[in-house]
This record gives sequence, structure tokens and C-alpha cells, in this order.
Amino acid sequence: MNTSPFEIRGYDIERFVPEYVREMLDKAASYGMNVIGFSHEICMNVEEILYDWHRYQHLERFCRYAHDRGMSVYLWTHEVNGPCDRWIVPGEGRGLLEMDDPALYDWIAGKYTAACGKVPSCAGFILSLTESKFQVHRDNLARTDMAPAERMAKVINAVHAGCAARGKRLIVRDFLRSPAEMDAFLGAMGNVPEEVWVYTKCVPNDWQFRYPPHPLLGKVAPHRQIMEMDLATEAGGITRWPMCIPEYIQSMLRLARDRGLAGVIPRCDDGFGTNVGTPNEINVIAYSILVNDPDADVDAIWRDFCVERYCEKGASVAERILRRTFDIVCALQYTLGFWTGAGAKTPSIAYTDSRLVRNSSAVWDPSPENKRIEKLLLDSGPEAIEAATREKAGAAAICETCIRELDEAKQSFSDPDYRDLRGYCERMLRDARTGAVWARAYFALRWYRNTKTAEAEAELDDALAECNRYAEQIADSPDGWQPEGMRRFVLEVQGEIDKLAS
Repeated sequence: MNTSPFEIRGYDIERFVPEYVREMLDKAASYGMNVIGFSHEICMNVEEILYDWHRYQHLERFCRYAHDRGMSVYLWTHEVNGPCDRWIVPGEGRGLLEMDDPALYDWIAGKYTAACGKVPSCAGFILSLTESKFQVHRDNLARTDMAPAERMAKVINAVHAGCAARGKRLIVRDFLRSPAEMDAFLGAMGNVPEEVWVYTKCVPNDWQFRYPPHPLLGKVAPHRQIMEMDLATEAGGITRWPMCIPEYIQSMLRLARDRGLAGVIPRCDDGFGTNVGTPNEINVIAYSILVNDPDADVDAIWRDFCVERYCEKGASVAERILRRTFDIVCALQYTLGFWTGAGAKTPSIAYTDSRLVRNSSAVWDPSPENKRIEKLLLDSGPEAIEAATREKAGAAAICETCIRELDEAKQSFSDPDYRDLRGYCERMLRDARTGAVWARAYFALRWYRNTKTAEAEAELDDALAECNRYAEQIADSPDGWQPEGMRRFVLEVQGEIDKLAS
């Protein structure tokens, strides 16, 4: 008898490779999972089921395979997509969705009734309103006098009606971008039947490991609520870096239990790749154990994984290295806990500007400390530049320690395992060094944009010179690491400087 605190224990699978899907379904069943989500490359919109013969045939086979192993399957979808010209009001961009015609909702319901007929073994759908063509909660995409909450409820209820006509369940993701949109969603759910469930990320907005918990966790009663997590670490670089997070997984599962959630369905892959056979596989294994007992011994999970993956001799060194990856990758992706991007991609100015404002951690946790850091980063200046570069340099120092420890224990590993771990550590080290150079230039630009002082201009000039030297240095690296990202960033900063001078 399963003693898990969660009635719903699931995997979400994204990668559309039939052999892989069956392997993951077997793994899910072996760990006592009872719900599967198919998303992204497997199924993202109901139109894929309605008009793609090969896809819905595969989906039906997958659903039967899961059902034979005691698991029900839900298929992802987004609305509103694909309305005919009758419901599109011409205008800028894609125009506006005409939402006051009752026939629109009959059309939406009909799609889901038809789709359930094509994949009769599915248990239902997981609906998202964000990332559809017409995101009805946004005023710039809808023509109606209805408030956002009413619009959302109308679409949710139409999808629910189409599912219910075939005896299928609807689960709604509250993946929304702002507190106002989440408030509207709560209002919408007050006008949606209780049998519709809610699927909530462990953090608000998009995946960010330094965000506080999602504000709607435990707040959607009487609707049952399921937590969504990311075990493939989309925000951690997927398979570029290891980002091993058993302790984070345990904290989120305990939170879900303590907030009274019905269950958890995390993403187990990324759609185009898999963490099977990589250090990140520990995330799926840890989740699979902890969802059945959130108080299980995480140290034992680490030990068992590393012994099995790296053998007894190398296990303790591998564990020390992999336990550090969470903090390393957070330092690569965030700045002082705020979402900025960095590392491998050398993000554009517009990307980081947007993340600092629209995706600020202080939006979700306006504590005095978060507001202080937000102001520090937005205003910028010598203190911000020093703190940001010190954080990235600190991550580089940790990587250097990992490489040294790994080299000292080289004889404890097989050659493939040694090369694999060292390759990851070298990549994180390069990306941390890139991040330090990038951070100095980006925050020097912010300082100069804000003040136009000679001191800020001098710092920016020196930072750009460092970027150019760094690009030349990595152009000669023996492993062929390319400097194009840094060079593009330098040109973009110079363009900003020219605009400020004109």
C-alpha cells in the first residue's frame, strides 16, 4: 500500500521518441507513479491531435501503454489558438479576438470533444492560457467588455464542457506572468466547476530557482491543486551544466504537502534531450523517491546515486562536486538572486533589462532585502559592479576547486566518467569567467545610462576593453570555444553608447 502524502504522483514527459517514452513510462510505474502528462514535443495543442494522424495514433498507443501499467494520461494544450476569421478583429499584429460571440465557445468545446474521440484512452487535458495565439487575459489581444477573470472563465468552461462530454477531466495551469494576472485567474476559478483541477508551478512566472514559492499554492480550494516542478532544469541550462537539486526537490515537496496539495507532476526531460545517463538524472530519481516520502534521507539518495553512477571509489568525490552545482549554476544564471542571464549565451542588453524589471524577484517577494538588491542592480554603480563580478568569480573559484579535486582522484574514475565530469566543470568554469566579464560591462552600462558621469564612462570603457581582450583570449582556446557572443554583446553596448551620445 502506498503511504505517500500525495494522491497524484506523476511524470511529465516532453521528448517525442517512442522508445524513450515507453522507457520513461516503465520507470514511472516502477516508482509508483499514477499520472502522466505529455507536453511540448509530444503534445502542445489540441490542433496537433485533430489534424495530425500520426500524432494522435502515437498518443493513443502511449495512453494505452501507460494505462496497462496503472497510470492515467493528460495531454497538454493551449487556448485560444486557430480561430477562424469570423472571430478575429483586424488590427496591429495578430489582431483582436472577438470574445462576445457565443459561437466561439461552442467551437472551442467542439474541438475537445473531437480530440477526446481521437485519443479515447487519455484521461483529459492540461490547459494553459499563456503562450497561446490569443491570450485572453490580456487586453491587447481581446475585444470584449468582459473583465480578464470572466474571459478566462469562459474559455476554461468551454474546454471543460468539451472534455466532460466525453467523460474526461480538465486541469488548468495557472502559468501567468504577473500578480494581476494571477488575481484574475483566482477570480476566474470562482466561476469554474469544482471538478476542474489546477496545476501550479512551484515558483511564479517562469522557472527561476531563486524565486519564492508560487503565491497561489494552497489557495485554489475547492479545486484540487497539483504542483509542477522542473527536474530537467530548463533554467539551469538543460544538459549544458549539471544542476543536481535533490535538496530543492525535497523542500518543494514538503511545501506541497504542507499546503495541502493533491499531488505533483514534474517535467522529467526537456523535449529535445534527456538527463538519462547524465548527472542530472539524480533529479528524477530523487523526486521519484521523495514524492513517496518527502522526509526520506537525501544524503542516502546522493550516496546511492553516486555509487551506482561512478562506482564506490569515485562516489565521494563525484558527490562533493555535484552537490556544488546548484549554487554554481544559480550564480551563472542569476545576479544576486535576480534573473539576468549570463554564462554561455552572453545575453543581450534588452533581455537582461527586461528580466530585471518585469521578472524581478521583488515582484514576488517585496521584502526590504529584495527591494534593496533590486534598487542596487537597477541603479547600478561601483557597489553593484563589484558584487555582481565577485559572485561570478566566486563560482569560477568553486569550479577550479572541483577540477583540482577531480584531478587528484582521477584514478578513482573510469576514463569516460572522468572526462565527462571534467568537461562539465571546465564548461561551468568558462561560463563563470564569461559571466564575470559580462556582468562588469552590463552593470557599467546601466551606471552610465543612469548618470552620464565621467566616472561611469571610464568604468564602461575599461569594461569593454576587458570584454575585447577576453574575446581574443577565448578565440585561441584549444577546444574551439567561440567568442561570437561576447563580440556581439560589445557591439550592442557600443551601439547603446552611440545612442546616448546623439
